[in-house]
Amino acid sequence: MEKGKVLFNEKCGICNFEIKHYKKRSSLNFEDCSAMEDKYLKALYVQFSDGTELKGVDAFIYVWSNTKGYNWLAKITKLPIIYQIAKFCYKPISFIIFWRFKIFGKV
Repeated sequence: MEKGKVLFNEKCGICNFEIKHYKKRSSLNFEDCSAMEDKYLKALYVQFSDGTELKGVDAFIYVWSNTKGYNWLAKITKLPIIYQIAKFCYKPISFIIFWRFKIFGKV
């Protein structure tokens, strides 16, 4: 699989803290999306050159699969029941973080 571009909100304290950690442990291409449309601020995205995108839990699985020491987390998250729980929990958590960022600036 080709390397994608990981879009994250650099102005979000929570997002930035986590991505800084992944940057140290991977060779992934990370790009700040804080000036992009809200769609990209509401979830973690990975974009590929052919136009396909991964969003949310799938984007995290991609990041963890390509980050030293996190492959185990990607494998566990891919398990059917864990995957469904993660997708269910990701939506409200990312919603809260997004609106907190929109209202208060930095999270």
